[in-house]
Amino acid sequence: MKVDCLAEICYKPLGDKGEDAFAYNIRHDAAQAIAVFDGCGGAGAWKYPEFNHYTGAFVSAQSISGSFLTWFESLAPSDLRNPEALSQSFLERSQRELLRLKQACAPMGVSGSLVKSFPCTASIAVISQASDQKIGLTTLNTGDSRVYFLTPENGLVQVTKDDSRGNPDPLDSLRENPPLSNVLNADKPYKVNTCQIVLPVPCAVVCATDGVFGFVRSPMDFEFMMLKCILESGTVHEFEQRFQEEIVRLTGDDSTCLAAFYGWGSYVNIRKSLTPRFHAVQEIIKDIEGAASPEEREQIIRYHWEKYKKSTVYYEMQG
Repeated sequence: MKVDCLAEICYKPLGDKGEDAFAYNIRHDAAQAIAVFDGCGGAGAWKYPEFNHYTGAFVSAQSISGSFLTWFESLAPSDLRNPEALSQSFLERSQRELLRLKQACAPMGVSGSLVKSFPCTASIAVISQASDQKIGLTTLNTGDSRVYFLTPENGLVQVTKDDSRGNPDPLDSLRENPPLSNVLNADKPYKVNTCQIVLPVPCAVVCATDGVFGFVRSPMDFEFMMLKCILESGTVHEFEQRFQEEIVRLTGDDSTCLAAFYGWGSYVNIRKSLTPRFHAVQEIIKDIEGAASPEEREQIIRYHWEKYKKSTVYYEMQG
């Protein structure tokens, strides 16, 4: 199993102090992995003298990304068969790493129910060969960073479910920006959610922090933005540039996205096979743009969303 290409988009408005991190290993045929991590800047704003006065959110995301690579490289192919065991293994590895960080520092000088030691999200995709024409995808996630897959038939499908209070759906999350109910941290127990599915090729697997998708008008707009950037680009490098420009136009937040493409063989084939899906989503966007008022626009968005989510939100697709 070989990846056609890997797109890497990472925007950090604060430069080296940005609290996103990513990691990937696409060198092995048996299994590959891409992952993004987002330090929770509010809960983890305390700056640690022991770590050059970087925030706990920054230290957590950077440390967990490095720990993740070491953990993944230690896995045997048989470890991929049981997603619950894989989830438990990463949970234990991340807990050890976060406890190591906490023990290396003096206690924080602040306290409160919202404050945490070294908090961050995790969005991990482990990809393996299922058959000649299919790949296996195992996701591990904590928080609101996400894993998606992209196919010509379904478009951009959200696989993971956000750990957000109130359990809002993806459209309502854009409106409400709910607080997180579950993140990696060194103080309290947390869980690592998992899902395992088989996908036909060609397809792409995408990991993204909330700075990538959290500022769009609707999930349909996010898919449209990604497809438009793919089709208007001649190479994967050009796609990276265009997609980052679109993300920067929308957000001032750290934004990190990895996209691994499988089974197309060339970038020309990626563009060709995704063109019909682009036109289908474009019709939805045209309908939204044609609204006569903000109120009508919201009604049109919700009308399309009820149908759209049944084929692009994985847990909705399962009934």
